[in-house]
Amino acid sequence: MKTLSKLNIKNQAIHAVPEIELILCCVRPQVDDATTARIKSLVKENNIDWQKFVQKAHSYSVVSLVYTRLNTICPEFVPEPTLAELRSFFQAIAARNLFLTGELVKLLSLMQEQGIVAVPYKGPVLASLIYGNVALRQFGDLDIIVEQKDIFAVKKLLLAQGYRCKVNMTYAEEIAYLQCKTQHTYDFIHDDKQIFIEVHWRIAPKYVSPIEPQHLWKDLEPFSLAGTTVSNLPNEDWLPILCVHASRHIWTRLACLCDIATLIQNNPNLNWEKVLKQANAWGCRRILFLGLFLAHHLLEVVLPEEIWQQVKAERRVTTLLPQVYNQLFHEVTSSDRFLGRTLYHIQIRERLQDKVLYFQSFFYWLMTARTSGEF
Repeated sequence: MKTLSKLNIKNQAIHAVPEIELILCCVRPQVDDATTARIKSLVKENNIDWQKFVQKAHSYSVVSLVYTRLNTICPEFVPEPTLAELRSFFQAIAARNLFLTGELVKLLSLMQEQGIVAVPYKGPVLASLIYGNVALRQFGDLDIIVEQKDIFAVKKLLLAQGYRCKVNMTYAEEIAYLQCKTQHTYDFIHDDKQIFIEVHWRIAPKYVSPIEPQHLWKDLEPFSLAGTTVSNLPNEDWLPILCVHASRHIWTRLACLCDIATLIQNNPNLNWEKVLKQANAWGCRRILFLGLFLAHHLLEVVLPEEIWQQVKAERRVTTLLPQVYNQLFHEVTSSDRFLGRTLYHIQIRERLQDKVLYFQSFFYWLMTARTSGEF
């Protein structure tokens, strides 16, 4: 009862901020008549601080979704300067996304020619897979997953295409970097094209998740991206992976939750048995369940009854909700955010070895930060 009471308080806080409530209504993957009416009501009541609304939409990385929904439902009620501003942002995002998609397809084709198995991660492929439109998902860089053994071949290819390493390292430093449990990407920059690429050999740092390419390669399937066939992950892999990615940032990126909710909504034949099997194998069942709860509670995604019952039975999920909502919807101090993140990551891990690994990585970071004067 105490947890439910805290949850109700958070519900009231969300609805007390009309800008946040309007954003949540706009980004739901399915809008019924009641939600449409609520959107119109919020806009017409003139209680919206439109400058704050646009800023929030930007901070949540959901401008494209918000603009599309408002422009479809009630453009006549949105102040013209605000609608024009959102339209301008949407068009700029769409143009940039198309440009990045073209670059990604070119690089993946070059890697395929050299026998490198590479999988696009998030970015254009996720926008196309989930939303059916690369313009509807905001992304600022490109992510590619490869096996660790192919990192140097990918580096050579990218350097030949005009990219440079974000950080210059000697060969010995590179080897040490690739073996470090706190690292998971080798980053490259193209200055002329203003493109940032993260080449992953893990989904996330090992203290966040143990998922590596060898866990994914056997299930790869073809996917059409901008007229080119690329390797892609099945939806049953994407769902727990997206939850892990969102959990790493303590769900403060609302766009990540939109991805999860829309994936579920648009795939009614999702193989939930496989989803749970993957989550159990990767030690992220609790993270998955928290993501499902948030998608249901904030974005009104309907889950299969047997899955919803399992989610509700995971006690730690509901005890973490106030902390997650505080990070997502309220301004918190840097120290509170730091403490909140630390406590969250300890509680969300379900296996003892994962908790120990997080502690080890945390203290390693703490000692490094103190030595460098960052803390």
